[in-house]
Amino acid sequence: MRIDLQFLQTGKAIRDPIWGYIHIPWDVVPLLDTDEFQRLRDISQLGHVFLVYPGARHSRFEHSLGVFHLTGQFLHRLLQAHPPLHIDLEDARVLLVASLLHDIGHYPFSHLFEEMQMFFIDHETRGRQIILDPTTRIHAALRNARIDPVRVANVIDYNNKAVEIPDRDLRLAHILSGTLDPDKIDYLLRDARYCGVPFGESVNRDRLIKSITFDPESQRPAITYKGVSAVEALIFTNYLMYRNVYLHHAVRSANAMFKRGVQDLLHHPECSLRETDFDRSTEADLIHRLQMEMDRLGIDRRTSMVGRLKRRKLYKVARIFFPYERGQDLMEKLARLYYNPEDRREVEIDLCRTFSKKTGLDLKGDEILIDIPRFGKSPEVDLKVYFGAHIPVDKADPLTFDDPEVSMLKKSLIDNFEAQAKVVRVFCIDDPVLRSALKSEVKAYLIPKNSA
Repeated sequence: MRIDLQFLQTGKAIRDPIWGYIHIPWDVVPLLDTDEFQRLRDISQLGHVFLVYPGARHSRFEHSLGVFHLTGQFLHRLLQAHPPLHIDLEDARVLLVASLLHDIGHYPFSHLFEEMQMFFIDHETRGRQIILDPTTRIHAALRNARIDPVRVANVIDYNNKAVEIPDRDLRLAHILSGTLDPDKIDYLLRDARYCGVPFGESVNRDRLIKSITFDPESQRPAITYKGVSAVEALIFTNYLMYRNVYLHHAVRSANAMFKRGVQDLLHHPECSLRETDFDRSTEADLIHRLQMEMDRLGIDRRTSMVGRLKRRKLYKVARIFFPYERGQDLMEKLARLYYNPEDRREVEIDLCRTFSKKTGLDLKGDEILIDIPRFGKSPEVDLKVYFGAHIPVDKADPLTFDDPEVSMLKKSLIDNFEAQAKVVRVFCIDDPVLRSALKSEVKAYLIPKNSA
């Protein structure tokens, strides 16, 4: 059955700096007007990146609109593929709405709170809770539009091990999330534009979209051979954005400081902060709530982590651990500390105690921080490439993107990504004595001699 997607060219027209006019069908517009979706206007896409790239003030709101627009473009191409994607109009509407609401569960400041564990959960799971909660306006708007909230939640939160996702919904989820997906394309090009870096300009967007086709075996989007160079540019943009923006040392310093500041507040025996102070607040609301709590507990706002961040008094890099020098013992310890932030905090406090004695400095316990990126985060390149009659070698069509006859980018890029982007940093206050001591001795502390 051929689906008519003309309804995507009607409705409310919203002007977007990346994609031009984005049309939101009239029956979907009420979703935009809900409290839950309007909150995304005040949830920044990149958190503390604006401390390095001042233009990075864009929000999850416009990103969500961009993903909705691109998902419509994907559907056009997938439905015209040979063979085409077989879905009905209900499936198409579920996918489109899921693309619009995919970030509805985001906490303030990007992914910071998800890294903290504690009572924080993945934003996809949080999104499921909001969408399925019958008291939310989002839920009511979905019901009024005759779109099943359960299916929308399944497409967004498809990795949830506690939920059995039907194949019908999983097929839609693989369009929204994967090597080549609307979410990734939008945030890479949008982030690059607002940060003022030129990386996204190398991506031939028209060529990329026009090359999209469907792989019936994997039930995922694929590309024709004409889109290989555009995908290479997108993957390389991903690498450059991680190296220069997302994992910039000053950004990581700000993130580490903010997480530790919140941790310390939550550890205070008289803390009154609760999960509800975080899960549906805007960033301005949360900062105000944190400041009120500090005032109540008698904590000096100016010297607090939040206060230092507001004045951009960032911690400095004292020691960097590159992947090539991280032995198995150190890797295992760092992995444990990443997945157990409470243990990392105790190690940071102990480091302050140890280096206070070594340097004679009066360290209170929060002057040294360890920043650990997610070790499993690497560029994903799992994509089929269709050549048809133009296949250049004696192999079956399609080829995989990382086949030597298609592209050597993955092989050369992964090692470089590991070496340049995935580093562990030890930050500290801007004291030359402490920085020097940490640079020369912190590795010996993290890996005792009997385990080196």
